[in-house]
Amino acid sequence: MNSARGRSTRRIVDAPERARPGTTCDKQDDVAIYTQMQICRSLMNERLRRVLGPHVITNRGYFVMVALRSRPGNRVNSSELCDATGESRGNMTRICDDLVDKRLMRRRPNLEDRRYVELSLTASGMALLGVVAPTLRGRADLQRFTETEKVALQRLLSRFAEALGHS
Repeated sequence: MNSARGRSTRRIVDAPERARPGTTCDKQDDVAIYTQMQICRSLMNERLRRVLGPHVITNRGYFVMVALRSRPGNRVNSSELCDATGESRGNMTRICDDLVDKRLMRRRPNLEDRRYVELSLTASGMALLGVVAPTLRGRADLQRFTETEKVALQRLLSRFAEALGHS
């Protein structure tokens, strides 16, 4: 990131602190942390959009593909994908329709239970993940953090996601 953009991003991330009159910058409150996380989410989504743009796939489509790939046997039904991604059933149908149309995912009826439709990634879908994941790793800027910091961040984010799930 160039220095001008870095300063601009720093101003955005620090904005919640500047908006709190009468407090010092070393104190954090829940709203400031939440706002900073939202800003980071927006910045990460924009970065992901740029990486995925040439592949004509949406951020949500990518996350559905990653969730699907993580399942045993690369097979799952849409309800399980909804649980894994937090997407609604209607939105999951749209995402899967798009991925099927792009031949990145396939649907197959379950021979034992016709109500159950099995989703899996195609060879093209697996290949796309193989191309996109290394690019994202290279642009994630996580190399700035130590392994200890990454473990702590992942643990805290997991706890935060769990807390949000119970709200």
